[in-house]
Amino acid sequence: MKRIAQITDIHLMEEWSAQNGADTDTNLKLILQDVGARGIRDIIFTGDIGNPASYQRFFALMKDFDFTIIPGNHDKFADIRPHYQPAYLEGKSEMFHAVEETHFKYIFLDSSSDSVSEMQLRWLENELVTTRHVLLFIHHPVLQVLTAVDFKYPLLNRAAVKELLVRSDREITIFSGHYHTDDFTKEENLTQYVTPAASVQMEKNPLEIVVHSRYYGYRIIELEERSVSTHVVLNHGKGFDAVD
Repeated sequence: MKRIAQITDIHLMEEWSAQNGADTDTNLKLILQDVGARGIRDIIFTGDIGNPASYQRFFALMKDFDFTIIPGNHDKFADIRPHYQPAYLEGKSEMFHAVEETHFKYIFLDSSSDSVSEMQLRWLENELVTTRHVLLFIHHPVLQVLTAVDFKYPLLNRAAVKELLVRSDREITIFSGHYHTDDFTKEENLTQYVTPAASVQMEKNPLEIVVHSRYYGYRIIELEERSVSTHVVLNHGKGFDAVD
């Protein structure tokens, strides 16, 4: 079995995080300690690192893990690039790529502009030609979530992305962040998990954005042959507990 920790939306060293009660540096350190204590070495970070002044700190904390980064709407490729230089980014102006294993194909998209570019959409259409179970990592959720953040700050061309994914007729599991909440949605051949933020949360309220710091956390993804199981791990101030 392969296990991956998905961490998202740490907003490190951002005034907004602190004003809403989050000690993001401590949160990230404790999350990484918990990930390591569980014997997990693989991390996928799905965007919103934080203030560019925090990037040196962020990547120093991540260095003991095998990690992949995709950007969020608060991130810029030009700021990340000096700290993160994997071979697959060579010659690219956006942070997208794909990796294949025996039973799974990992696809990583860049939605930092609040949309998926036409170049990425053309690339994605080709990458979806596969016999493997597709694991799609993208900062913005593709399927709608009934929360105010979705209405105000959605993926702008979600319909085009969804159309490509559905038309592929592949089994696709989407892992995202952005909404600072936990959510599960399934439509047609798509299963989507939204992961709580490592910083502050936003209540799943369709009328207004309500921010709180009562807990923070991350997601554990477990892969075995073609099956995917996953659960959220939250810290309410007394250590990390799994949530079914």
